[in-house]
Amino acid sequence: MKKMKRILLFLFLTCSACLVTAQKQVKSGLLINGGSGTINPEFKMPLEDGIKFTEADYKMNLSLGYRFRFLNSFSVPSVFIDWDSYIGMKSWNSKYRRSFLEPPAKEISTQYYFISTGASLNYRLYKGLSLGVGLEPSFVFFQEGEDNTRKFDAPLLGKLAYDFGFMEIGVNYKHGLTNMIKSDLINSGKFRDWQISIFIPLSK
Repeated sequence: MKKMKRILLFLFLTCSACLVTAQKQVKSGLLINGGSGTINPEFKMPLEDGIKFTEADYKMNLSLGYRFRFLNSFSVPSVFIDWDSYIGMKSWNSKYRRSFLEPPAKEISTQYYFISTGASLNYRLYKGLSLGVGLEPSFVFFQEGEDNTRKFDAPLLGKLAYDFGFMEIGVNYKHGLTNMIKSDLINSGKFRDWQISIFIPLSK
């Protein structure tokens, strides 16, 4: 785990160094992300009370933050760097059944509240269409539901967006690299997020 965190820190610092070398032409604005995704939890089996069937349902994710966009990065007009910082939440349910045909014997609704900051390197493909990849370290500062002991993740980010000038709309995919779930009932679990992203520039 320590080795993984060192690798993630190195990648994060590399992204930070990219910002230092970028040109100073910057625009910034409001960032809104929302969507859902999947979880691949490993439940502890067998469970007590005759529980034989388990499932996890990722309900939603939502975040609000601010973006700084560094244009003409590395003196290349079609390349730009986004630095995003935001606060958000993830909501998911876990269900435990004695029989597949019976209602759940136990159902737990869990919410994670987190802060995140990270960078992405983007390339403008055609007019307003762009493709980007990045890394977004996040930290869970409050939670409800499953008694989870994991707090840190650093998902890889892939995104496709179109800039209309007054607003940019995109699709994000975030691939969690670390186990974000560790409780009395669950051994591990990683998040896979799909999001609609809206960027509203406030300064250019």
